[in-house]
Amino acid sequence: MLERQNNTPMQGIPQGSSISLKHFIQVLFKRKNIILTFFITVVLLVSITTFQLPPIYNSSGKLIVEREIDPEKAMLFRINFQQNMQNPDFINSEIEIIKSYVIASRVVDTMGLHLVDSPKEKLTAAEIKYKRDRAIRSFHSDLSVENITKSNIIEISYESKYPELAAKVVQAVIDIYTRYRSEISNESEAFRFFEEQMRIADQKINDLEERQANFKQQKGVISPEAQQSMLMGRMADYDQSLTVVRSKRIGKEAKLTTIKEQLARGGEIIIPGTETSDSPSRVEYINKLKSHLLDMEIQREKLLQKFTPQYEEIVYLTEQIASTKEKISTEIGQIVQLEETAIKALLAEERGLQNSIAEIENDIQELAQKEYEYSKLSRGINDNREIYSMLLKQREDARISLAKLEKGVKITVVSPPTIPFEPSKPKKALNIMLAIILGLFGGLGLAFMMDYFDHTVDTPEELERYAGIPVLGSIREIKSLSNHRNGKGKLKTKFH
Repeated sequence: MLERQNNTPMQGIPQGSSISLKHFIQVLFKRKNIILTFFITVVLLVSITTFQLPPIYNSSGKLIVEREIDPEKAMLFRINFQQNMQNPDFINSEIEIIKSYVIASRVVDTMGLHLVDSPKEKLTAAEIKYKRDRAIRSFHSDLSVENITKSNIIEISYESKYPELAAKVVQAVIDIYTRYRSEISNESEAFRFFEEQMRIADQKINDLEERQANFKQQKGVISPEAQQSMLMGRMADYDQSLTVVRSKRIGKEAKLTTIKEQLARGGEIIIPGTETSDSPSRVEYINKLKSHLLDMEIQREKLLQKFTPQYEEIVYLTEQIASTKEKISTEIGQIVQLEETAIKALLAEERGLQNSIAEIENDIQELAQKEYEYSKLSRGINDNREIYSMLLKQREDARISLAKLEKGVKITVVSPPTIPFEPSKPKKALNIMLAIILGLFGGLGLAFMMDYFDHTVDTPEELERYAGIPVLGSIREIKSLSNHRNGKGKLKTKFH
């Protein structure tokens, strides 16, 4: 047999090539004993361990935990009842109470969990304390408290080797939690609480009334509604006037822009009719000049058809046409000057109106601020008077029943704990299935790992593949001729 050197790739071996199906099957048959041994060992170990583990039973119960809020208190302290009921922090707080050390210690003492495994032994006080502490820690690990998603339902589960004990412990947790919840929400001192709150509310009312009187005197606030109505009316008038002036200015600017564009092109000048001119007589005069100019140009064209340009009447008409065009240009220039002056006047008027509106807006803002402060003081006085009245009624109720206790929550058992008949652990079928998967893949991995570190060449094909040279022949070595004749021998091939 040939042996490859470790970590030395032989000539002709393709680096990074994937394992072929033939090679995969060869490895399976070559290492079948290792795969089967590993597979059977894993399955047997897991199976034996699973069947030897003691059964663990799980019992659970479900509670609905709801807040109990007095409607009068909800109104007094501005509590949103629906939002408070759906607050996830509330359920989380109740879960933490159930998992608290107080409840754990009381359940351990009530059920005697620290003495379950040694009920008849005589123990010293130190041993009892040690066993109790250990039982409390074990209780926390065996207890499970979870919130059913998007609900007020809490599920309490407990695991134990004894099914009856598991159900009893869950019931004990529910009972002790219900009693402990009442203890931490004790309102026996409600009367003193309401007395103190009434004193605070009365002091606030006096302070707010004094601040309101000083505010009215300093700010001169008499009737904010009437003052605001007057200012809003003035601002509406100014705003309407500003709209009219602005529209007029925009129209004149458009007209002036059109005239200037015509002057720049040097063509015929047409006065836009979108805006009524401030000088209608000039517009009429320009229109008459244009009509007269048109007549003269037509007459001149007729004469040019009969006479030369030097003809006396044609020369006269030419001079009159030039004079008329100059008059039209002069009149249009004066119209442009008048329009520019009017636009400047409108801009000044517009700025004045804007300043007036800005002053009124400042006055309105100042008045709104004063009105807000005044209304806030008035609202604070009314709210505190309402709170004072409700506190007075609550104090009288507390006087009647000083010892009144309210849990603050309503606890309802929707699914009481029952004695489980089937153990929850160990899950034999699942463990065996996992053992089969682990044994199969682990055996395959071990086989291919051994094949990876095996540097021998067993077949002519492997020699040709790794050495890159053709094999001329092979000699098969028979380790035992007699065994081979009996069908029990093993053939080994040597290559030269």
